[in-house]
Amino acid sequence: MDSTPKPPAPPQAAKIAVRAQRPALAASYSDLFDRLPDPGFLLDPETFAVIDVNPATELKLGIPTEKAIGCQLSDSILDSEREEFAKALRMTKRRYYQRKFNVTWVPLTGQVLYLEAMACVLDLAEGRQALQLICRDITAEREARKKEERYLQELVALNAKLEELSTFDEMTGLANYRYFKRELSLEHERARRYGQPYSIVFCDVDHFKHYNDRNGHPAGDELLRMLGTLIKNECRNLDLPARYGGEEFAILCRSTPALGAQVLAERLRARVAKHDFQFAAQQPLGRVSISIGIGEFKNNGSSAEEVLKAADVALYASKRDGRNRVTLADK
Repeated sequence: MDSTPKPPAPPQAAKIAVRAQRPALAASYSDLFDRLPDPGFLLDPETFAVIDVNPATELKLGIPTEKAIGCQLSDSILDSEREEFAKALRMTKRRYYQRKFNVTWVPLTGQVLYLEAMACVLDLAEGRQALQLICRDITAEREARKKEERYLQELVALNAKLEELSTFDEMTGLANYRYFKRELSLEHERARRYGQPYSIVFCDVDHFKHYNDRNGHPAGDELLRMLGTLIKNECRNLDLPARYGGEEFAILCRSTPALGAQVLAERLRARVAKHDFQFAAQQPLGRVSISIGIGEFKNNGSSAEEVLKAADVALYASKRDGRNRVTLADK
């Protein structure tokens, strides 16, 4: 006896065998059409007038059979979609294959519905044809998608806001400490690799505690906001101004030696000293002013921290020597 396993029957043969075991299917097309859970239409292939509808049409679209027969479906379609609807029906008839498209159903009374329509050519008795149109209500799905898209847009906006908050100082609009340190690290690596300089300009508001104590914190906040604007306006596109903390500000001058940063710093110092700040005359120097220190890579340090420290030391040298001045770090 041959024990070699027999190859499986071909897929088509297997399907025929299964079908042979089924009970005879006696349902007519009209029976299937009437049992469809979705609204169904039969349309005249020449005029596209309604020939017949199934019970689900009246149940879900509110169209009684006697009123539907002979009507044009396009009368219940959104005006702006009627041309595309007619085009879809013509293409279905001409190309003789199933076509799926969406339409907006606008009844005379009742709620607007969004339908997914499936159209195909149907052969009838005596060589006649009709267009079969089965419509599935996708209103709930569409609204769910719109809600999801709205939530996604809100999420994107919130993420953008969080990114902004993690990058910029809310009061002055300048970069914050965290972003400044990250950009400083990147600039240091670039400068080290290509052997180019960069400078850090470190600023501090002179007698800011006196201003705050005498005029109140809201006035102090307004001073910092205006100072942020002045700093931003004096910087080049290449520079990165930042609020370092409290009344301290820093400017990263990319690809710039100390002497180049000094030009910017002196211009900024003079601009602040001349600005008409509120309560400026009550300050110990008779004006609002800033003291500035400048550090340069590599002259003042081989690491970003060393350059920043050199600029900080130079800043306090400006304060020690009378304030309202710019000091370059010692080499």
